[in-house]
Amino acid sequence: MPTTANQKAQCATASRELIITADDFGVSREVNAGVISTFRGGVLTAASLMVAGQARDQAVSLANEHPALDVGLHLVVCRGFSVLPSWQLPGVVDALGRFRQNPTLAGMKYFFDKHVRICLRDELRAQIDTHFKLVGYLNHVDGHLNFHVHPVIATILLELLTEYQIPCIRLPREPLMTTLRLAPDNLPRKVMESVIFRVLSRRTFRLMRTRGIRTTDRLFGLHQTGHMNEAYVLEVIRRLPFGTTELYFHPAENGTDDPRQGPARIEAQILKSTRVREMIIASAARLTTFAEIAKRPN
Repeated sequence: MPTTANQKAQCATASRELIITADDFGVSREVNAGVISTFRGGVLTAASLMVAGQARDQAVSLANEHPALDVGLHLVVCRGFSVLPSWQLPGVVDALGRFRQNPTLAGMKYFFDKHVRICLRDELRAQIDTHFKLVGYLNHVDGHLNFHVHPVIATILLELLTEYQIPCIRLPREPLMTTLRLAPDNLPRKVMESVIFRVLSRRTFRLMRTRGIRTTDRLFGLHQTGHMNEAYVLEVIRRLPFGTTELYFHPAENGTDDPRQGPARIEAQILKSTRVREMIIASAARLTTFAEIAKRPN
């Protein structure tokens, strides 16, 4: 049967694209070192900046030295510090400007206490403004602990993304069955995460579509956060379907022997692995960024 012009066009545009992101850029010098080393010597293509992180200024300086690294915003509303002073955020942060540590309590506070929503809007706007001031551009936004898809946060954020014409956002909707086939450990946690974040992502996606805001076709890294290993990453890449996939990490380097930093150092090693680079080539995947996605017509 002869191939139609439409089929030829589909074949020509069908590809496997991979965005490899590092979260928490700016939170510490160790994370900054991990981000830059895995960009320069590995397969990292993007990073997400915490604009109130303790090592933010160093991260911005490093980003300026490496303009090909696509630096997005890692929005923080839990387990981190605010940009605005504490007196402007009553009920949201403590006297030192710290958000709540417990994600469940923070999420409930934001959902049920309508009085904090104006404060949250002001803080989200301040984080976006700060990012533009520091970096000069903003192609994608994601959230610390994926709080950006919380119903209240997502509604505010998507209005701001539309206002600022920010084109892309992360949706934490990981193919659960693929991850379970490759890493069947921690089954109850992964199933619960999948249910929660798929519901939240579905709602966020509906809001995105009406505003023309983009995302990737799928994502990996959610269920394996803190438990990444090279074998898992190799198999994810080997099985990449057509479309665009984001694979996100939390690398760090040059730290102490603190065992809590072990997973982050392992992730840095994975991102610089020759086997990972070879698998990307073998799978015919093309490394890309949100900046490239943003240039494409809707």
